[in-house]
Amino acid sequence: MTATAPSPRKHLTDLPDHARVWVYKTARDLSHAEQNLVRDRGAAFTGSWAAHGAPLDATVDVLHDRFVVVAVDEEQAMASGCSIDKSVGFIKNLEHDLNLMLTDRMIVVYEGADGITSCRLQDLPTLLQEGVIKADTLVYDDLVPTLGDLRTRFRMPLRSTWLERYLS
Repeated sequence: MTATAPSPRKHLTDLPDHARVWVYKTARDLSHAEQNLVRDRGAAFTGSWAAHGAPLDATVDVLHDRFVVVAVDEEQAMASGCSIDKSVGFIKNLEHDLNLMLTDRMIVVYEGADGITSCRLQDLPTLLQEGVIKADTLVYDDLVPTLGDLRTRFRMPLRSTWLERYLS
C-alpha cells in the first residue's frame, strides 16, 4: 500500500474573487509561531470541511499579522448553516488555544505612525479629535464579503468606510 502525499496547502491566491470570506481580527500582531499554528490547523480544518457531505474548496490564512481569513469557493458546494457553525467552532478553538479574541467586533485596525495597530471603537472619536487618526488614515474593513472585496477594498481611507460617521 502506497501512502498518499498530503495535498499542498491552499492559499488565498488559489481561490477566485467570488469566494466567500470571513475575516477575524486581533488587537495585536500574531507571532510567527501563532501564524504557523493558525495555518496548520486551518489546513487540517479545511481538508475535512464539508457541507452535507460535499467537500468545501476552502483555505485559512493570516494577513498583515493580524487577520485570520477563512475563504470558501461556493461554486463547488455552498457552505451550509452547519458548515458555517463548524468554521465558527474552529475560530473559537483558535481563540481558546491562542488565548486571544478573534471575534471582537469592537476593534478597529488601522495604519498608524508605527505600522498596523488597533484601538477600541469607543476610543475612535477621541483619537480623531487628537489627530492620531485622520480621514485619510488607512483602516481595515473586516466586513468584506468576498475575496474580490478583500483584494480591492479591505484597506481603505477611513473616510471611505462606514467609520466615516465618526468624522466631525
